[in-house]
Amino acid sequence: MSCSRLFKCLPVMLAGITLAAASLPALAAGPEAPPGYFALPSYQQPANPTALDKQLLAIMADYRVVGLSAAVYRDNKIIWSGGYGWADLNTGRAVTPATLFRVASLSKMVTATALMQLYEQGKFGLDDDISSSLGYQVRNPHYPAVKITFRQLLNHTSSIIDSGAYDAIVESTPALLPALDIKELLVPGGQYYSAATFAPQAPGTCFNYSNFGTGIAGSLVEKISGLPFAEYCSTFIFKPLGMDASFEPADINNWQNIATLYRPDGQFIHFRPTKDTYTGIKPAPATITAPLGSALGYSPAGGLRASTTDFAKFMQAHMNGGSYNRIRILKADTADLMHSMQWFGYSMDGFYKQKGLNFHITDDLVPGRRLIGHSGEAYGLSGDAYYDPDSRIGFVFMLNGANLNNADPFYRVENTIAITLLAAFAPPAANLSRELRAKVNANFITVNGRKIVLPAPAAITRSGKTQHLFLPAVATADALAAGINQQGDTVTFTQGQKKAVLTAGQNRMSVNGETLLLPHPPYRQNGQIFVPVRELAAALNISTRLRL
Repeated sequence: MSCSRLFKCLPVMLAGITLAAASLPALAAGPEAPPGYFALPSYQQPANPTALDKQLLAIMADYRVVGLSAAVYRDNKIIWSGGYGWADLNTGRAVTPATLFRVASLSKMVTATALMQLYEQGKFGLDDDISSSLGYQVRNPHYPAVKITFRQLLNHTSSIIDSGAYDAIVESTPALLPALDIKELLVPGGQYYSAATFAPQAPGTCFNYSNFGTGIAGSLVEKISGLPFAEYCSTFIFKPLGMDASFEPADINNWQNIATLYRPDGQFIHFRPTKDTYTGIKPAPATITAPLGSALGYSPAGGLRASTTDFAKFMQAHMNGGSYNRIRILKADTADLMHSMQWFGYSMDGFYKQKGLNFHITDDLVPGRRLIGHSGEAYGLSGDAYYDPDSRIGFVFMLNGANLNNADPFYRVENTIAITLLAAFAPPAANLSRELRAKVNANFITVNGRKIVLPAPAAITRSGKTQHLFLPAVATADALAAGINQQGDTVTFTQGQKKAVLTAGQNRMSVNGETLLLPHPPYRQNGQIFVPVRELAAALNISTRLRL
């Protein structure tokens, strides 16, 4: 079925889906569930199922999904939402669009937003030493003279990693976290200090995905604001956006509708509850005894509870330059900065290739689309919240248990759901023409109205009557929505089947093996390789208009 035909079959606005008593055919029966595990019952289906309902339920059956909630948004509106399957296998409680989930690493976008609100107030600079705000010195013992910065925490290049005592505590004794002073992990002589907490690479030089780094970012929110982390996020993010969400489950009005998370057995037949098993009893408030400035008890890296429809409000605010329904949580420049490519490379088996400030920039979730957002996976939860800046359509979905095998680099169930949702509601992916506005020595450019902050100022040269724009390679990839890789002085850009290879100091470019001459060679300056934007865009078949 084509995208246009499927779109016509679907209602454009749905507050949710009403479940009927009728159910789908039972899932394949298996042996009796062992103690502590639950069998997966057949799914209930909507009273008048649409083509999309049937597709999603079929995907759930294929991947043994316990429950699925999803929302699709455009501009400032949720244009569709749905819930399927089970929020609680013990009681038979169904998932609805209002079901809340522990959203795992989607939380990192919220933590980064909280910290960047304080950045807007001039409380710190992104390249400041975090020690100045923490009140004690934090150094990688392998590089004691190199500062660790706010920017590095948010783009995962701080060299602080999920190892040493932090990882052991999270895995084995998480009850310690509400009482844990992070200074004991970060400063030599601390009770839990270990050199293994720090990578052997210098801060700023290597990407290491770090939950602890985001925990430190949340702790900095406390240090700088003077408020407990959960209270700060509720006051300045969730309440303004009208979200019933919190890093403190006891503060959630709709706590009865928090989904239990499940992990499957080895055969994906039975499911074991792992998190949020409240059994009808309201969760007690966390007892945080750690000093202010130690927020690990709130799990800033993964502990947010929110529904997909509420989290979509947060994502719409980011997609719309920091504002949702006239409620501004960030300045437009700050939102653009967070979404600008800050790092590129190859990490976690290729899952991370481009990163903003705790925002993931990916071409791998939906083929042909560059998406901005984040994914999450913990305790059996798998979820994604991304938007397409070209079509201005985004989605949020959560699974509370599923077959999460076959990652390349996303789990296959994630790819399948994301592709299905965008096929239903987004126009076909297109090579959108890009209008770039730049000025010589400016520290930013705009691309179709979106500001991209440059790591080094733009440069403009002339060849006869033609002006040539040179930008740092990372900003060029961001502006053209191209893939990028770099080895020494050689940078490779990709777009579809096109591959262009440029080397600093050489006035030629290889495009799919063919050599093209350049009027001016790329060059290295201020630690960046500058590349000619017009010529590169033409080589990659990307339509551009330069306003210089």
